[in-house]
Amino acid sequence: MASDSTSSHAYFTNIPWTSRLLAIPNLRITTPQSRTPKPSTEDSLFATTLATPSTIPHCILFHPRLPATADLSSLSLLLKLEDGCNGYPTILHGGIISTILDESMGILLQELAERKHLERVKTGHAQGELAQGIDAYTKSLHVEFGAAVRTPGVVLVKVRVVERRGRGIRLVARLLQKEGLEEELDGGLVECARGEGVFVTPRGAKL
Repeated sequence: MASDSTSSHAYFTNIPWTSRLLAIPNLRITTPQSRTPKPSTEDSLFATTLATPSTIPHCILFHPRLPATADLSSLSLLLKLEDGCNGYPTILHGGIISTILDESMGILLQELAERKHLERVKTGHAQGELAQGIDAYTKSLHVEFGAAVRTPGVVLVKVRVVERRGRGIRLVARLLQKEGLEEELDGGLVECARGEGVFVTPRGAKL
């Protein structure tokens, strides 16, 4: 079962280098919706299968707070990785890396859908606190691996929108891990993997 937003926030604030990221003023910090189990089984991979003490027990997203009408084009994720997703000893499986990159893109699209929904609620064109979900699907995902991801460990994923064209939206996600010991501030971030994905909406739908 995934940890709640409060416990995950507390976990990352106890690590010096991630605490520094979260201490930036005026951040929105929360748990991705895809970490919440749903009766429909939507998001069950990330909300249930990969939300155990031995897989990915902690995950939060964060981005600068923006006016409701401002365009959100990027966000970041912090994930705690345990050894239940390894391919080699102490090394995260490449398929899980690809999954995290794909999921991070979907999380940004969900945030965009939420902001659009809230704006429609304010203008009386929609009801309810939450959007029904993103109406977009992965068309392609190209992943380049640069360095091994160590487990157990923490990774930072940065995802951004790079292009919108017709029914498609192209995103880039980067998975980074700190050099050296997590309890030390020294050590830079190494780009372990980079993914470029294209998501498409059905005809007649807009994201």
